[in-house]
Amino acid sequence: MIEPMPIEIINWGILNEIISMDEDDPEFSKGLIIQYIDQAETTFGEMDAQLQGSRDLAELEKLGHFLKGSSAALGLQRIAWSCERIQNLGRKAEKSFPSKQQLRDTMPADLVLDESDNAYFSQPDAEPLPQGDALYAALIHKALQQARFEFKVARQQLSEYYGEQL
Repeated sequence: MIEPMPIEIINWGILNEIISMDEDDPEFSKGLIIQYIDQAETTFGEMDAQLQGSRDLAELEKLGHFLKGSSAALGLQRIAWSCERIQNLGRKAEKSFPSKQQLRDTMPADLVLDESDNAYFSQPDAEPLPQGDALYAALIHKALQQARFEFKVARQQLSEYYGEQL
């Protein structure tokens, strides 16, 4: 059974451990976050290329695993959850991904969605799903869309915390 998606975008307990290192270097945590943002954008691009190209499930699994680890290390738990789904789908260890409505229901109550977010969540999930490896690629595509949404929200929260656009 798939663990439910965490409600909080950022696990501040984990991130605060990293932020506490700012005492020695005031830019330490922000530098890690900026490095992560670049890494995540690159990894999302590599996943897109795989989904548009060879659809190599093993490579998508590796990319999901990689981004899951760096997301979890920073406390970006909803991104990590989505990337874990990509990892597991790439291994064919899961055969489904929650609907957009189910995922929307897990979001923090105080999260304000903008117009593009509402448009994303109002789009119906594609049905019927293909079979075989195409099924896994389609589900990974859904998980990647969700990971990108979670990334956008986490980036907004981190930008608010640091007082500048990251």
